[in-house]
Amino acid sequence: MTDTMTTARTNARTDGAAVLAGLIADWSQGPLFHVPGEGALELLDALAGRIGGRMVSCRHEAGAVFAAQAAGHATGQPGIAVVGRAPGALNAMLALHTAWTDAAPMILIVGQATGRQSGREAYLGPDFGATFAGVAKWVGECTDAARLPEMMLRAWSVALSGQRGPVVLVVDEDVWHQPTAQPAPLAAPVPPQPGVSPDDAARIAEMLARAQRPLLIVGGTGWSAGDRAALVAYAESQALPVLTSYRRRDLMPASSPSMAGELGIGADPAALAAVGEADLVIVAGMRLGEINTFGTNVFAGYQLMPLPDPGRALVHIHPDMSELNRVWRADMAVCAQPGSLFGLLDASAPVADARRAWRERLRASRLAFTEGKPGQGPLDLREVCRILRADLPADAMLTVGAGAYAHWPQRHFPHDDYGTQLGPKSGAMGYGLPAAIGVQAACPGRRVVAMAGDGCFLMTGEELATAVLHRLPVTVIVVNNSRYGAIAASQQRQFGRVTGTDLAQVNFADYARAMGAEGVRVATTAEFAPALARAGQADGPVLIELVTGPEALKP
Repeated sequence: MTDTMTTARTNARTDGAAVLAGLIADWSQGPLFHVPGEGALELLDALAGRIGGRMVSCRHEAGAVFAAQAAGHATGQPGIAVVGRAPGALNAMLALHTAWTDAAPMILIVGQATGRQSGREAYLGPDFGATFAGVAKWVGECTDAARLPEMMLRAWSVALSGQRGPVVLVVDEDVWHQPTAQPAPLAAPVPPQPGVSPDDAARIAEMLARAQRPLLIVGGTGWSAGDRAALVAYAESQALPVLTSYRRRDLMPASSPSMAGELGIGADPAALAAVGEADLVIVAGMRLGEINTFGTNVFAGYQLMPLPDPGRALVHIHPDMSELNRVWRADMAVCAQPGSLFGLLDASAPVADARRAWRERLRASRLAFTEGKPGQGPLDLREVCRILRADLPADAMLTVGAGAYAHWPQRHFPHDDYGTQLGPKSGAMGYGLPAAIGVQAACPGRRVVAMAGDGCFLMTGEELATAVLHRLPVTVIVVNNSRYGAIAASQQRQFGRVTGTDLAQVNFADYARAMGAEGVRVATTAEFAPALARAGQADGPVLIELVTGPEALKP
C-alpha cells in the first residue's frame, strides 16, 4: 500500500505553486511572513491550504523580512518571507541587508514578472540577481517548475551553511502555473558543520597555557545551547575573561565571573583597553568588521587592535573561510564552527594566579560599568531597565532597533539565558517591533518585549497592526524624546549644534489605541511597573510610551 501511494504521489501532476508550497509546509515548522503582491499571489493561495494558520500578513515588506530573520534566529532554521515583484521586493532591501549583517538564516521568495514582460520597464522585472548580490549569500532565479525542489534544497542549505545568512529565490510568475510532477518526499537538508580539529584544539590549548593575559571574544551565529554551556564551563574553570561581539551578550551569562563586557557601540572603555592589554586574543565566531572593532573614538571602526601587533597573538575561528584574514592577519586561522572548540579543551588544566587576577580586574570593571548612575529626570531609564529585568522570566526575548535609547538596555538589562537578545548589527532603525513579532509568532507562549525610540519605532510602527491582527502579545516600549537622539548626539560632538533631528511630538499611546492595541503613557518611574504588569496580563499587543527629554540620550 505504501509503495502504491508513493508511486501515485510521485506520478501526480501538479503546478509550481503547489510544489513549492508543499516543500515549505514539509520543511518549515515556523511561521511564514508575507505581503501579498503581484508575482506571488499563486504561491500564497497554495500555501493557504497547507499552512494557513502559520501565515502572518504584514503591512510592509521590510517588516515581513525583519520578522522572518528574527524567526530564523529564534528557531535555528531559515525564516521565510514572501513578497511580490519589484515594488515589494525592493522594499525588502534594508531588512535583507540587516539579515546579511546579522548572519540570520532566512529565505526571501520573490515573485518575478513573466518572461514575456520581464525587463521592459523597472516595474516589470529588474535584475534581482544584480540587485541583491551584495546582501544575500545566494540569489537563485527559477524559470522551470521542475527545478523548484532543487533550488529550494539549495536555498535552505546555503542559508544554514558556514556563516549563516539570507538567500533569495526569485520565481518567474509563469512557474506557478507550469504543470510538473509532484516530487518524491524530501527531507530538509542538514548542512555539515565542520568542527575544530583535535590538532587545532591542542595548539590553542598550548597558546592558552603560555598566555598571562588571554582574552576570549565570542560572537556570530550558529551556536547551540550546548555550545554555549561548554563555553561557559570552560571559561569559568580556566579563569578566562570573555567579551562578546556587539549585541550578543546572551552568549555569556551576565552573572558569570568570566563575563567582561560587550564590544561595539557604547562599549565600556575598560573592555576596549583590555583588548589592547591582552597577550592572546581568541576570536570565536565573530566577524572582525567595523562595528565589532570600534576603539575609544565613537564610530571609528578597525581601531580595536593595531595591524599587525607583534606583542599579541590572534586566533580567529570562523565558519566562513572568506572572513579569515580579511583585515587582520591571524597567527592561527581556523575555519570551523566556534562552539565546537570548548568541548575539546581540558577544563581541569592548572590556572596561574596571574590569570585569576587578570579576570577579576576585568570583571570588577564590568560590574562598575553596569552599575552606572541613576538616570536624570522624572523617568529614570536605568531603573526602568532594572524593573523590566526583574519582571520578565529569564528566557524572555528582548529586541531593540538602533538609536541612543538602546544604550540603556545594553548597559542595564542583563541576559543570563541563551538566545534572549536580538538587535541589528547593521544599525538599521525600525528593527525592534517586527523582530519581536517574528519571535512571538515563531515561539508562542514566550514573553517577548521590543524596545524602540520614537524615531526608530515609526520606521516600522505600522507593524503594530500586524500584532493586533494576529493577536500576538508583544510588549512594545517606546522611549519618546521627540528627536533622532543618536544623530543629535553625533552632531553635537562634531559641530557643537544640532540640525534637522527634532521630531514632531506624537502621542504613541493614542497611536497604539488607534490600531486596536492597548496604549499606556508613562511619565515617571513609579508609573512603569504597573504599566508593565498590565502588559504581562494582556492577550494582545501593549505599547508603553515612556515620555522623556534630552536626558534619555545616554546612560
